[in-house]
Amino acid sequence: MGDGDTGDAGSYEVQASARGWLTLQLAALGFVGLCGALKAGGAGSPAPRGVEAVAGVLVVLALLLACLAVYLVGRTAWPYGGLPDDPARAARRLRTGLVLTFVTVLLTALAASSSWWPTPDAPAASVEVTTSGGTLCGELTRGSGALALTVEGRTVDVAVTDVLSVAPVAGCGSS
Repeated sequence: MGDGDTGDAGSYEVQASARGWLTLQLAALGFVGLCGALKAGGAGSPAPRGVEAVAGVLVVLALLLACLAVYLVGRTAWPYGGLPDDPARAARRLRTGLVLTFVTVLLTALAASSSWWPTPDAPAASVEVTTSGGTLCGELTRGSGALALTVEGRTVDVAVTDVLSVAPVAGCGSS
């Protein structure tokens, strides 16, 4: 009787292990679903359309793999008919389900990385600079030691000590 009892004991150990891993898998499945929902809500993403499409495919693939992994581990944790499976087969199914779970998390993280795409530079803001000598309107640019403005296509440096006020404006008029 020792051989049959050992096989059943091994099968029950695999079942117990599978039941413990199932909680982690369900958390991974929830993570994939959450990332998919967040991905769907990202209408203003700066990533190119191709990158967004690949990310969407990765999330769907991760969801499918997560479902398969949960099935494999759940089938090991609760075998059909309540009779224990062959321990070697159950262990192989459990191992495959766990590998698929980790692949799922990896694919989801890879898909989520598209949301970190750099945003394009914002257009330059127009400002109105008032000095003791008059008013200038243009876009702020980089300068050294002075306030640099691009006014009508040319760069004008204004000494900071001459500036009375700087105000943002929607645009510069054609004056």
